[in-house]
Amino acid sequence: MCGIAGILRFDGQDVDRGCLRSMVSAMSHRGPDDEGLFFDAGVALGVRRLAIIDLSPTGHQPMTDGDGFVQVAFNGEIYNFKDLRSRLSACGYAFRGSSDTEVLVHGYRQFGAAGLATRLEGMFAFAILDRKQRKLFLGRDHFGVKPLYLRRSSHQVSFASEIRPFALDGSGPLSVDPDFVGSFLRLGYVPSPTTAFRGIAKLMPGTVLEVELDSGVTRSQRYYELLPAQPEVIEDDDALLQQLREALNLAVRRQLGADVPVGIFLSGGLDSSTLSALAARHSSHPLRSFTIGFAQSDRKDETAYAAEVAHSVGCENVAIHLAPYALHDLEAVVRSLEEPLADSAVLPLWHLCKGTSAHVKVALSGEGGDEAFGGYARYFWGPVANRLASSPSAFATVIRGIASTMPTRVHGLLNVVRRAGKLAQSVRLPESERYLSWFDIFSSTERATLQPDATDTVGEGIESLFARARELGLDEVQRLQFVDIGTFLLDNLLMKSDKLSMAHSLEVRVPLLDRPLVELALGLPVRAKVSVAASKVLLRRFVRAELPETIARRPKRGFEIPVDRWFREDATADLRNGLSCGALVRSLGFSREGIDALVSRHMQGEDLGRKLFSLLTLDLWARQYCP
Repeated sequence: MCGIAGILRFDGQDVDRGCLRSMVSAMSHRGPDDEGLFFDAGVALGVRRLAIIDLSPTGHQPMTDGDGFVQVAFNGEIYNFKDLRSRLSACGYAFRGSSDTEVLVHGYRQFGAAGLATRLEGMFAFAILDRKQRKLFLGRDHFGVKPLYLRRSSHQVSFASEIRPFALDGSGPLSVDPDFVGSFLRLGYVPSPTTAFRGIAKLMPGTVLEVELDSGVTRSQRYYELLPAQPEVIEDDDALLQQLREALNLAVRRQLGADVPVGIFLSGGLDSSTLSALAARHSSHPLRSFTIGFAQSDRKDETAYAAEVAHSVGCENVAIHLAPYALHDLEAVVRSLEEPLADSAVLPLWHLCKGTSAHVKVALSGEGGDEAFGGYARYFWGPVANRLASSPSAFATVIRGIASTMPTRVHGLLNVVRRAGKLAQSVRLPESERYLSWFDIFSSTERATLQPDATDTVGEGIESLFARARELGLDEVQRLQFVDIGTFLLDNLLMKSDKLSMAHSLEVRVPLLDRPLVELALGLPVRAKVSVAASKVLLRRFVRAELPETIARRPKRGFEIPVDRWFREDATADLRNGLSCGALVRSLGFSREGIDALVSRHMQGEDLGRKLFSLLTLDLWARQYCP
């Protein structure tokens, strides 16, 4: 795991060595173990390395081949590198060390950049410099687990694992692009390929970008698109379970490979519990798990469930407790995220990564389990909405009326009714607009009141993904999974996982996003994913054979902090009251009156903590990045 950066000048000038050194140094937290720089005519690569596999000097980067014509800067892990190494050795390539990076060096020469990428199983972002062809190739993994950002100016192209290094690349300071605000107020994140900064974009997952060194001409090639695998026997649930068992075991077994200790994030939920059981079985060393808990919460703390799972699988569990004052840690969290993110889970994740990094350098995480196995309520309610779209409006009116009297946080049957009410409000919308309605943080009225000049273009991108899913012949649930993987998972869950873990020099791996496993899960029949009574149907059946029944029956719980309560406490008064006199109003043009109205409604009893947290994170971000 590393931080990589580079500059390519196509105006005939050499790269300023000080600029590259500064860019790389700005990512020292991503790689405290080693630094490497390479300079050539008009191009330069740099790496900060977190040593996980091959801790010797032979793992140093940028890494080159025998004649020095290929240079590789690599961030991530290749889980099938031993198989690729054997194939390449049989083709006559000689390896000097045991690093997975060396597979990229020789693999490029054998297969080319895109051909190599299609053969990699892992999480990665790479830069391959071919000095003979005078080309640079930039690539990103199938699902975007590892980030890679690009910036182009009139005379150069630069790239980096993070955004802040671009302020040091010689092309000028970072400049905020306010066009992101409309999307943020709906989704709570900045959708790819855009960022919140002018001239800076994200390389899309499953893509290789070719850049000609002498002209700066670029060509993009999509080497991967998610498609469902066809289960061998789709009507036999026992056969489906066996296929799932084999894919899960393979994913976890190969992602445990490391030359340093590996731990696991454990919440006691279905995904992390599944990984814990399998990791304990396959690990060659005693496994240690790490759990976050809340000192005060309006929802049940999960540390007891995590302890139950840890005891069942025989691993040591370390509990890390989060108190309300942790809201004051948000400034550091926002700085590490680099882009605004309206997800209160960033705070527990920050402290979980911080606590875990004191014990291990690698941790397994259950991210991706909901998207792959059918963990969201919308996978049930979305198809229901399609059936009701032509039904009389009386149904929607009745359900809306019942749901409007219910509190925000309810569980069991009441939660079903509340969700049905939300469904009724969107039942006549097109599929893509209905999808967005499930994410909307602020209502259209609130958005217009808070920032009347904000433009909302996010619907076009969502509709294009749904259109592509329909072209691929995906069913109703698969379409929702396809869009989730390309949006929410990519730009919220994976982004924050990478940024907050690497801020603490911790590598986080996501076995449930192992490519063959995701393709298998996507191809499962709907009955194996969701029902009126349960989500992740087949995965729950797997867990019942591995862990106590109480774990298999657990309903889905989010990772969010209890913001509704916290925003009413005296400890958060300054944060709460400062929203209408800070950077939101001063730099982003928000309405002071609109902000105050939301705060007042919350203090009078409405549960608007999620909305206030969204504004707070955006305000803190604007203070750091807006002039």
